[in-house]
Amino acid sequence: MNVLVVVDGGLVEVLQASPLVRSLATGIEGAVVTVACPPAAAALAAQMSGVSETLALGALEPGGATPSAVLRALLALRRRRFHAAAVCSTNALPAALAYFAGIPRRAGLPTGAHSLMFTDRIESENTENRSATWLRLAPALGVDAQVHQPSFNPGRPARGVAEERLLASGFEDGRLLVAVAPGNGFTDSIPPLPPRALAWEPERYAHLCNQLTRRHGAGIVLLGTAEDRAHIDAMLLDVEGSVLDLCAELGGLDEVAAVLERCDLLVCGDSPLLHLAAAVGTPSVGLFGPTQGRLRAPYGEEHRVVQAVQGTATSLRQIRVDDVLAGIESPL
Repeated sequence: MNVLVVVDGGLVEVLQASPLVRSLATGIEGAVVTVACPPAAAALAAQMSGVSETLALGALEPGGATPSAVLRALLALRRRRFHAAAVCSTNALPAALAYFAGIPRRAGLPTGAHSLMFTDRIESENTENRSATWLRLAPALGVDAQVHQPSFNPGRPARGVAEERLLASGFEDGRLLVAVAPGNGFTDSIPPLPPRALAWEPERYAHLCNQLTRRHGAGIVLLGTAEDRAHIDAMLLDVEGSVLDLCAELGGLDEVAAVLERCDLLVCGDSPLLHLAAAVGTPSVGLFGPTQGRLRAPYGEEHRVVQAVQGTATSLRQIRVDDVLAGIESPL
């Protein structure tokens, strides 16, 4: 049985579909699961457990639904034969692509007039985590309901890089390892929010790291891209404990995932890194301000949400260091 999973948005949305993909791959004998997603997420999707093929469709990018991109997406889907489609989106375009591609069975979440394009519909609460919602698409397509954690395989080369970095720094000596991503270089674009709206202040991250070092003897592993350099440098001015600065030092998300796999915890804002950590088995504490943590956080009880009151681009400032410490220390 050939099953199509359609996801629009960014890396967060693709990773939130990972538990569904695993359910379909393991619950259907001989299943071939294809994930159609934006081009920027295709390489990541290809490494998710249960994925047989990825289709990079520009029409699924935010703002990418031009007539020519939609036509190319339809042609790419119609060249293949799918028996069923699971639409992981609340938007109309992914549902329309599955419908006009002639896929006979289409399951999705009814959120508007496009729900008429679904043959099978699921219900959802407004505050439910999206991974949990998409998991219900599996029984809608006749697959036994199973709870699968997200899964991502960084690969042996990436794991080798992570081991070399951590061992060479002397960090893997039994201490608590906390990964921190203070900037927003890994963050998906969420229009109309400016990128800075998803980043906590560097001084607060520094105070948090100092508290973790004093209270728990933690080693801090800093993650970021080149555009996060100024933010991390500002943070480092106030950091007192031992830090392994890997900002812009890793080759890609597979190496970042391999580092996260060796850490005990990740702390960052609304970012794909939260879901990448979940997919390699590392608990996380996510800081959410203008976006909804209940919807966008990783799936699973081991992942904590620290939520500010939503509504403004500066709402992350409402989160205190003590609030984050409470989220970290309660499961320790």
